[in-house]
Amino acid sequence: MDVQLIAASVLDLPSSQRVDAIVHDGTTDLTLWRPPGADRDLLEQFGEELPTVLERERAQHPDGLALGELVRLHRGKLHCDFLVWVATRPPERDGVQADAPSAEVITRAVTDVLRFVSERHVARVAFGALGGGPKALPDADRLVLVARAANAFYDACYAEGRPTGIEEVLVCHPLASKIRDARRALGASVGIVEREAPPARAAEPAAPRRRSPAAPRAKAATGRKGSRAAPTLSADEIGHARATAPAYDRAVTYEPGQYVVHAKFGVGRVDALTPEGFILVLFESGETKRLLHGRP
Repeated sequence: MDVQLIAASVLDLPSSQRVDAIVHDGTTDLTLWRPPGADRDLLEQFGEELPTVLERERAQHPDGLALGELVRLHRGKLHCDFLVWVATRPPERDGVQADAPSAEVITRAVTDVLRFVSERHVARVAFGALGGGPKALPDADRLVLVARAANAFYDACYAEGRPTGIEEVLVCHPLASKIRDARRALGASVGIVEREAPPARAAEPAAPRRRSPAAPRAKAATGRKGSRAAPTLSADEIGHARATAPAYDRAVTYEPGQYVVHAKFGVGRVDALTPEGFILVLFESGETKRLLHGRP
């Protein structure tokens, strides 16, 4: 399971980073806090039918959710298969929003969500900086909590000899500065991908795009003397591999030169092994992806 920090809104990921599930933390009574904040951002991206969706869910839980309980909701207009609502705070009272959840509640919520999506064969799940609201921890600290909880979930699964069923956990924030702060706090324990946040939502200039050091991409040909074309798979390679190569399986240990067929990326050739235990795979699209291998 790969944990990555993404400089983008969790509600507005580009199509190339589409996930199976997006996580939102809210109140136990499944109501929205209308003033500016995470709930209103969710309403704007999900669509105006969100209150109706939540009303139907409240009918199924007349006494509300328990703290930490979660439910699966329709995706609305979000770029995912479904939305996970996890209850991390009590309802508002007399127009006053409840205090933000503690670090312990955030950590437990991440663990519960990962267990929930793992049982449903979700390959990619995205979190924002859970735990906003009155008296909230700084954004970067909350990103760190989410990433560390995800890493701890993976370590626990590995120690028990069971697969997580999850390929990637994306930890997102629209401000690149918050991602950099979290990255410094985490050190080398997670991967990082940074991209410019959508201009309409950026509250500060986004950092220049950087390549992940674990998955470099070759430069495209420029036509100048000495330049090299980006590596690609030939039509013969793709056709032969599509007919004969096995499906990609993270439990299998691969060697450079082997071909696989990935459910999402198509035909790929293993080009290198990384010191961290990943494989770099060149896919038929011309992109190189870092994937797990040899993981039970």
